[in-house]
Amino acid sequence: MAVDIPRDLLIECSDCGVENIFADYTPEQVTICNQCRTRLIQPDFNQTHNEYHCKDCGFVMCLSKDTPFEKGKTACRCQSFNIEKTSKSSLYEDAEETGVFEVDDEDLDTIPSYDWCRSDLSDIEATEDYNEIFDQDPGDN
Repeated sequence: MAVDIPRDLLIECSDCGVENIFADYTPEQVTICNQCRTRLIQPDFNQTHNEYHCKDCGFVMCLSKDTPFEKGKTACRCQSFNIEKTSKSSLYEDAEETGVFEVDDEDLDTIPSYDWCRSDLSDIEATEDYNEIFDQDPGDN
């Protein structure tokens, strides 16, 4: 199944279970868990996750194999039940081709798509006051 790129992507963290959403994800984007800060896409991704695609809105969900999913009963964020399981995810291979894994975790700041504060890219300007980050409305920029 061909998948549109960029796409909205949800990945459940294998380590802590937090669901991380990446808006307009592309394979060169770093995927780090918002909670425990581990890389979400690993070489064993197909052994740890199942990938699902909403046929109505295109949203991609990568859930832990332990997470229950009932076809026709589990809804997408768009409220559709028209969700198909992918036989094999290509997320790791696609990201590997871009070279995103060649950077050590300590050097992630050198990748333009990496944002320590949130997984998806943000237009919020840097500020000296940490609390101002959360007071800014992205729609105001």
